[in-house]
Order: sequence, then structure tokens, then C-alpha cells
Amino acid sequence: MIRHLFLLFLTVFAVAQVSAQDKTGELSKIIKQQETDWNRNDMQSFTEAFSEDGILINFLGSVWEGKKMIREQFSYINDCCIKPTSVKFEVISIKSVNDKTAIVYVNETLTAKEDYQVPGATVKKGSVDKKIVSAVFQKEAESWKIVSMQVTQMNPMLNK
Repeated sequence: MIRHLFLLFLTVFAVAQVSAQDKTGELSKIIKQQETDWNRNDMQSFTEAFSEDGILINFLGSVWEGKKMIREQFSYINDCCIKPTSVKFEVISIKSVNDKTAIVYVNETLTAKEDYQVPGATVKKGSVDKKIVSAVFQKEAESWKIVSMQVTQMNPMLNK
């Protein structure tokens, strides 16, 4: 009897471990796809990761509500501020809240491929900005979607 309970416990534990690994792999794959989409300047595909009612708070503090608005805003800034850059996303950690919710923390490194203008300044080729992205994912039907994302600019003076 004890042996059967022990085997049952091991089976449940193994299934839970596989499920957690699957979640980590799926979420990391979505973040990697967003990196690819950014670097291809494909904001349509980039925003597919968001739920219909997702919210994004960008590093300037602007709040974009809903996939439609997120897509419109990224498309609006694509020519000026995305095309002249390349991005590298590195998943720092994934915290599982429950079977259908997880928080993903990502290091973002944005590099200027050429000089470009932003309000009040020129970003020079080779400039590097670092940000931390916090994304809350929820599983909808069979796919994971970002329901909330916050992008925080890192201050190089404070992170040395």
C-alpha cells in the first residue's frame, strides 16, 4: 500500500514538473518570437502575444489599453523608433502563480543601428538602453497571452 502511494506521488510530481517545464518553454518561446518580430519590424506579429484586453505601460509611463491600441501605438512609432533599433530579450525568470497565470521578467537591451530622433534628442548609432520588462501571462484556451506588461527604463547611474 505504501509503495503504491509512493509511486502515485512520484507520478503526480513528474507530471507537475513536466507541466512547469512546458510552461517555461512556451513562455520563453513567445518572448523570443517578440524579439524576432521587433527586429523584423513586424508590429502586427509582435502584438499577437497580447490578449484582446491586454494593457502595456511603456517606459515613458504611457498606458496602452487593449491589443488594438497596443498595435496602433507600436505601428505609429515603428518608423521613427523601432526600425532604427535592434532588441535582445533575455528571460530572467518565470514565476508561476497557478496553472493559468505566470509572471515573466525579461532583460531588454535596445541598440541603435543608426542615429534617430526622439522628442528633444538624437539617439546616436551604437547607443544602448537597458530595460526590465514584467509581463503577466494568462492561458486562454490553449495559448498563453500577455494580459499586462510594464517596461521600466534602467538608470545606468544607479546600476553600476
